[in-house]
Amino acid sequence: MKGLLSNWGLKLASLALAFALWMVVAGEQRDERTVNASVSLARLPKNTTLLNGPGEFVTVRLRGPKSLISGLSQNEVEANLDLSTLKEGENLVAVRADQVDVPRGVEVVQVSPKWIRLVLESVTDRVVRVAARVEGHPATGYYLKRALAHPDRVRLVGPKSEINRLERVYTSAINIEGRSRDFGAMTALEPVGKSIRVEGPALVQVSVEIRASPGPSSS
Repeated sequence: MKGLLSNWGLKLASLALAFALWMVVAGEQRDERTVNASVSLARLPKNTTLLNGPGEFVTVRLRGPKSLISGLSQNEVEANLDLSTLKEGENLVAVRADQVDVPRGVEVVQVSPKWIRLVLESVTDRVVRVAARVEGHPATGYYLKRALAHPDRVRLVGPKSEINRLERVYTSAINIEGRSRDFGAMTALEPVGKSIRVEGPALVQVSVEIRASPGPSSS
């Protein structure tokens, strides 16, 4: 008992200091601020893809101690959306305050928009022909017999609605201007859509066959 009483002054001083610090924090002026929060998408259902994006930012109204709010940077605020329950087709996804990550001590007052429209579609694949594209004209007295791509087929992977409308893909144009003999060239495929992936080599070989035009027949 005597030992406890002998330290009462130190304990009382510590308690007073802790109370004073709490009063400073609790009594600090609170402020509000509006920031743009980046949007993070997670857990997209397997074998599906988004046909549209949520937009780069949502607008978030924050409240907290002035010292925290005034020094807050945009990369400290992020809206995290869980897409695991989405179905194929059009979905309205709620953007709630509890989905926004903010520093400790900062409160999310409002989020705008409160709903984001996302369109989900299943992913499929399809094998299509590769058609060689040429430009220009052979030398006088010659003609293009044919241009063939190798490989002549590739597999496309992407949203079902986009894949189903494609019958073929094309190579970048091979210039045959002034040519009078066969030749080959490596070239890339023309883009088929930002949502479609081409499985296979990045470049294809195009074999071009040039022939002499038949002369006038003798009478």
